[in-house]
Amino acid sequence: MTPETEQLLRRWYMGQLIVLFGAAFIQLFTFDGGVFFPVGGMQLLIWGLLAWWPAAEEDQAQWWRLRHVNYYVQTVLQFTLLPILLANLVAWLSQLSWLDEQGLIAVGMAYLMVAFVPVVVVVTKPIESVIGRIAVLITAIFSGVVSAQQTFLILPNLQAPSVFEMVSDTGILGALGFVIAVGVLLWGWGLTGPSWRFNRQAQASLVVGLIVVGTAFSLWNAFSAGGSWATTFTHWDFQLRSATWKMFLSGLEPGIAEEWLYRFAVLTLLLQAFRHRRHQLDWAVWLSGGLFGMWHITNVFAGQPLSATVEQIIFAATLGWFLASTYLYSGSILLPMVIHAAIDILSMMASGSQTMVKPNAFEWQTIGATVIIFVGITIYFLTGSRRQVIQAHVNQRLLAQ
Repeated sequence: MTPETEQLLRRWYMGQLIVLFGAAFIQLFTFDGGVFFPVGGMQLLIWGLLAWWPAAEEDQAQWWRLRHVNYYVQTVLQFTLLPILLANLVAWLSQLSWLDEQGLIAVGMAYLMVAFVPVVVVVTKPIESVIGRIAVLITAIFSGVVSAQQTFLILPNLQAPSVFEMVSDTGILGALGFVIAVGVLLWGWGLTGPSWRFNRQAQASLVVGLIVVGTAFSLWNAFSAGGSWATTFTHWDFQLRSATWKMFLSGLEPGIAEEWLYRFAVLTLLLQAFRHRRHQLDWAVWLSGGLFGMWHITNVFAGQPLSATVEQIIFAATLGWFLASTYLYSGSILLPMVIHAAIDILSMMASGSQTMVKPNAFEWQTIGATVIIFVGITIYFLTGSRRQVIQAHVNQRLLAQ
């Protein structure tokens, strides 16, 4: 990232702070006779000063530790609350001007796709710890950006059309915003973007095999109606119980955002961290998949049964290993994105639900078989000539400076 680009993003960041915090101060001062202004205004002022601090360009080496703590604090606060500040601005503008409220809401939802770009450069880019980088990526940044439009619409005085609410609930706009923000962030960290084209050194037959496995699993996972090993491959139900745009977009969102997070960002950071280790690929692949699995533990707080969540953690980890090896060998981030999206879209449309139910005994058996198959495929691609192809691709493309 050139100094000129970084300077431009700093100015964008400061301008965004001034506008959003200014609107918040005005609302606090005018709402209900300003009764909340003394306390709320003081809190907002303190936050505003701490939010301005990362953009200050003077040398502040003596405050190094406090400043780095502030990077984490501001990352959490701004990725969580920036959509609410923007919603407040839109609500204020809709009251004071001739502008159409629905038009302002549409502009606000669209702006949120790029609003975090200056934040990641000014606030998150200075974080140097690999653990810290991964931690903020998989928590505050992911949840904040992907759910930004949904958070934006929580203010009761914003009356959005139902289609706006449907799109915001799916997280698809947030997924696209996440791609933009994290792409800029990793660029700022000196890492290259993901590869899109297939690796010419990969054997076409093996790439086709990965596509076949991904396609077959997507279809079996969604449409198999068998309740035993004798019927699981012979009894099928191809009925789509909820073939709606909401289910389609809800399944597409993790295919884009989660793959961008784990198969691009987290995997690249781990490859970079272990670049001088003999088992660089093994550490990066197994750790990224393990993190992807454990990341799903939060679904239990959304009301999903504990046994279903444990099953999902195991499945997600093994799927993560398979998708990581698929990406590294094929060379294209599009392949794991499509496979992941197909799995989620078809299963959501077929079941009519976005959450998992308590698994029965046979489903635990199929999970065990899935673990054996996906782990076996991962080990196969991390050994022999396939490993050499992956290592060459990582060195030449993914970690090229």
